[in-house]
Amino acid sequence: MKYYNIKKRKYITISVCLLLVVCCSFLKAQTPISLQAALDTALKNNLSVKNEKLKSDYQKKIIKTSASIPQANLMGEYGQINSSYSDNRLGMSQSFNFPTVYVRQKQLLNEEWKTSVLSIALKESEIKKLVRQVFYTYVFLKQKEILLLKNDSIYANFLEKANNRFSKGESNILEKTTAESQRGTMAIQLKQVQQDLEITQLQFSLLLNTSTRFTPNDASGKLSVEINLDSSVVTQHPFLKMIEQQKKISGINRKLEKSRLLPDLNIGYYNMTMRGSGADNVVYTTSARFQSVQLGVGVPLFFGAQKAKINASKITQIISENSYLQEKNFLQNQYQSVLSQYEANASAVKYYETTALKNADQLFGMGDAYQSGYRHTIQLSGCCQKFKRNNYSN
Repeated sequence: MKYYNIKKRKYITISVCLLLVVCCSFLKAQTPISLQAALDTALKNNLSVKNEKLKSDYQKKIIKTSASIPQANLMGEYGQINSSYSDNRLGMSQSFNFPTVYVRQKQLLNEEWKTSVLSIALKESEIKKLVRQVFYTYVFLKQKEILLLKNDSIYANFLEKANNRFSKGESNILEKTTAESQRGTMAIQLKQVQQDLEITQLQFSLLLNTSTRFTPNDASGKLSVEINLDSSVVTQHPFLKMIEQQKKISGINRKLEKSRLLPDLNIGYYNMTMRGSGADNVVYTTSARFQSVQLGVGVPLFFGAQKAKINASKITQIISENSYLQEKNFLQNQYQSVLSQYEANASAVKYYETTALKNADQLFGMGDAYQSGYRHTIQLSGCCQKFKRNNYSN
């Protein structure tokens, strides 16, 4: 039996040491990070932002394809071309669009590249928004956990004293049951907050896309916001700039479709032999070669299909203009709505900081009355909890 106890104590000691090592490793792996550092890390490592930058690089390189010229036609001919003698002829021809078409195509590709650049800014703005949301959600939950832990210790103390009073016959079963119920409710809320913290931590790591386990760190615990009362600031929103850019693209695309009605250009060069007696009464052999140049213009005779494309591009341009106005009005209204909500919340925070929290501290201080026989301290602590956790933290 003595050997068994020694062996059991040995296993317990080893288990405790392993647990301490794991806990220390876990704490060491968690690295605090500020909001600005988190934003910089996310923009640097986030795969969505990297993809948008690659798309922008692709659009920039494809601008060089604006002057896409068809392949040249090479031809060779042999036979009785001019007389009973066999001659040969070599030729090359090339067709071009009217130069205005190439100019419009380059303008269009340039604007599409600018759209891809704006798309990077939009994606970065979305990532920043998500990082801020997750960052301050974690900070909020951490503050909430601290308050719940404090309240849990209070209720644990209340429950201990309630059990002592009940065992001595100084209170009834109602007070003891109430204390147990309040302690159990607090434990459930604490467990839920801790689970939410783990989920938020995973979301934060996904956004930063790093092997290091960063945890949001904000000593103030309070979000500072700079408010611009000018609603015209929404015109600088990346999403609205994207729609405005689409409006420019639709206008240039319509000009491009119009330019396709201009004639195509053709140029050719030919080199051939002409055996026999020529018009100048000179006899030529295969060693003598004759040259010619050909110029041509391609005139569109059937342009109904192209006219339809032009009319369709006009409709697309109108749609883009309407979409811009619609999104602009929506963002302005949303901005005013959020601004009003912020002002209301700021007033509430000011009230809690100047009045409600002081009252909560006074109620919290009355908890000592329980030791003097006060029987409603649990209700008072509940009021304190409501002031400090449910309202001001939110």
